[in-house]
Amino acid sequence: MDGKSSQQTCRSCHCIDKYNFHVPDHLWQRVVPTNLRHSVVCLECFDRFASEKNIQYAHFLDVVYFAGEKAQMALKVVDSHDS
Repeated sequence: MDGKSSQQTCRSCHCIDKYNFHVPDHLWQRVVPTNLRHSVVCLECFDRFASEKNIQYAHFLDVVYFAGEKAQMALKVVDSHDS
């Protein structure tokens, strides 16, 4: 192995993408900038783009998966706007 990570990197912030999530295509089109729509975008950048456009998306997520070096896990999604 050459020491390089085999994980995907976000095309917006260039960080390793450790979270796997899925949103419907129509939401992805509304949230992600045109030049990044056919690229990997990490959850943190997706959240920032949605926030900039005031788009609520948590109700579209069922589960988010985390892939670390020593563990993988499924995370429950909680909408920060629910009280």
